[in-house]
Amino acid sequence: MPLSLNPKLRMKALTFASKYLPFLKVTPPEMDRQGALTLRPARNSALTWETSEPGKTMLTVPLEHKGPTRVLARVMRAPTERRVELDEVGGFVWELCDGTNTIEAIVQKTGKEYKMNRREAEVSVTMFLQMLHEKNYIGFYKKVKKS
Repeated sequence: MPLSLNPKLRMKALTFASKYLPFLKVTPPEMDRQGALTLRPARNSALTWETSEPGKTMLTVPLEHKGPTRVLARVMRAPTERRVELDEVGGFVWELCDGTNTIEAIVQKTGKEYKMNRREAEVSVTMFLQMLHEKNYIGFYKKVKKS
């Protein structure tokens, strides 16, 4: 008789195992559009940023050299950080990624601030957040209801 686990427990077990087994690929469960809009983006605490003038936000991303490249990076005096400049809309969205706003709220605020219709704001914000997430500049979490 095969062992069957409920889906939540199975996902937790796979996530735990994937930390120690790098060949084990864990894909998060599919989420519908409404579920995705309830996620809360939060900035990576390792990054720093500054707003020099209105509309100009500069992110400072630390670079970590591991293994044999660490010695080579030290000898070659490789940079220890990378700077990324965000445009006006990107800086506005970045400021809202504090972990308290949902993606839905960020879309609404961006659309209102920059006079975009709902569809334009949703597409541009979600694409931008997806790009930030792929570069590990932000992470998403879902607020869990306490029971």
